[in-house]
Amino acid sequence: MDVYDVSDDLVKKLNDWKLISIISGKFNELKENHSKVNFVEHALIDFKYIEKILLNVKLREEKCNKRSSEYRMLGNEQFSLKNKKYFQALELYNKSICFSEPGSENLSIGYANRSAVLFEWKRYHECLANIELARKANYPARLMHKLDKREKDCRLLLATQPPDVQSYQFQMEFEPHSQVPNIADCLELRETPEEGRFICTKRDLVVGDLIAIEEPFCSTLLPPMRYIRCATCKEEKYLTLIPCETCCSVMFCSEECYERAVSTFHKYECPVIDLLHTMFNKIHGIALRVCLTALELFPTIEELMGFCEEPDNQQRSAFDLDYANFTAREHYRAIHGMVTNQHLRSVSDLFQRSVVCAVLKHFMINYTPLKEFLGGEEGQNFFTELLFRHLQTSPSNMHGIDLVEQLNETKDDTTHSSGAFAFLSLLNHSCAPNTLRIYKGCKAYLFVFRHIPAGGVLYDNYGAHFAVFPKAKRIETLSIQYRFTCKCEACQNDYPTFDKLQPKLFIPYVNEEKDMKSLIAYDFDFALKNYRKYCEFLTKHKDAYPCEQISSAEESLKMALHILVDAVPLKAKMNQSPQFFERSKSYDQKTESSDNEQKLEAIRSE
Repeated sequence: MDVYDVSDDLVKKLNDWKLISIISGKFNELKENHSKVNFVEHALIDFKYIEKILLNVKLREEKCNKRSSEYRMLGNEQFSLKNKKYFQALELYNKSICFSEPGSENLSIGYANRSAVLFEWKRYHECLANIELARKANYPARLMHKLDKREKDCRLLLATQPPDVQSYQFQMEFEPHSQVPNIADCLELRETPEEGRFICTKRDLVVGDLIAIEEPFCSTLLPPMRYIRCATCKEEKYLTLIPCETCCSVMFCSEECYERAVSTFHKYECPVIDLLHTMFNKIHGIALRVCLTALELFPTIEELMGFCEEPDNQQRSAFDLDYANFTAREHYRAIHGMVTNQHLRSVSDLFQRSVVCAVLKHFMINYTPLKEFLGGEEGQNFFTELLFRHLQTSPSNMHGIDLVEQLNETKDDTTHSSGAFAFLSLLNHSCAPNTLRIYKGCKAYLFVFRHIPAGGVLYDNYGAHFAVFPKAKRIETLSIQYRFTCKCEACQNDYPTFDKLQPKLFIPYVNEEKDMKSLIAYDFDFALKNYRKYCEFLTKHKDAYPCEQISSAEESLKMALHILVDAVPLKAKMNQSPQFFERSKSYDQKTESSDNEQKLEAIRSE
């Protein structure tokens, strides 16, 4: 069950009972958004939907040693000689760690098992970190000899662990903008009734130009990544993650990140964390996180109310901020000022969003400490208004934070978080975009992906690329989600999808078979040596767009840039890079455990 199931079922019930016209009429008469949401909330209570949610969806999974042990056993199975599926084993051990009851030996055994995987993986620094975690968590004395042996072997091998590749430090070669110092000085904000706000350039831009670098106002980790990445900094640290002491669905890379989370967003989300993951999607999640982050910027709800009502804080953008005195509050002015397009929305659209908002605010206010901060009715109504606002701005203004595309992986494996970016939100959509977003952690780097002449508009892609989806599907998707009919060059000229793209005469192929092999192997040195070659090719042959040769070069460039900023998950690196598994010849193998069977048997007993 998710929140859209609730919305659809409510509408169906109202139709079946011939109440839809009465309810929608009353709903439409309400002028304030909090009144609309409260009206829907009362309907959800009256029709027993809140009760149904409580019966079918857990607010939060509780710590449980039985489940912890089950996950550990599943991890042992994946780690066995038969499977050797180390990534799956690590994720299961992390779940075992999360479900361990406070003070139980399950926690320390989980860390010890994780250290065993890392020893086999030759990640000796991380192995030692887990051994230390196991000791601090009161690892049982009866098993301590195994931990001592592993630590001794690990220290002997420590010097053989090669350093991790350091990401390339891209720098903008343009002068910084006078108003927005993290973007190029040639960019400017324009606005028309037809296109709204958008970004254009005052000079020619060529492929590979870095024109903006931006940190998000806030970000939220997606549920599939909860046992892989830190919920606070979003870094991939699943080799050494520590659990929340209360819930089973959040982990952190350090005590610092843990303390930061439980003193801010997680103190509100923790009591209902599994309901949030089950009932709501990433758009709802980032809308809620924006609201919770905004609340933390002010000591009282009244101060936030006053801030949001100030005329200077209406419809602001990244170009209106004071970067000489840049604070999180100043940053929020641009996030709060994002356009809602409420006047373009139908009654059914607003009703569905009201259902989402009503369910979300009901559980946040009634089952978390949020109610204490909001106080009485005025504060709760303001929070409802704020949440409804950001539920409208999120779909077209928030961004998925992506990794490199991987073979045989789903979107869940390439998008790890959602973020609220003030400048990036100003880029309009094209099904044939001329910019490319690459992320290092949560920091966005905006590159020119196609030649943009002076006076040209910068275009992002909202997920409907011509090479992937046919025109009819793109127009339908964009119309439903973003409330506009796309008229970009790809739609006007009906560009073919990638599988139907034809090569053009007299245009060479820039990438050879060895290029793709090196890129698929995430070869950093190869990417550094060749990415400029792809940029120059795409600039030189810009008039041949679109064709098979151009699309092939674009994919190579995209891959190279991801590699250079290290937007490649550890799983992909280690699956593709044999050097991670080369064992040092300088180490006397007699000091290792006697053989693999004995090692794995030792792990099982842990």
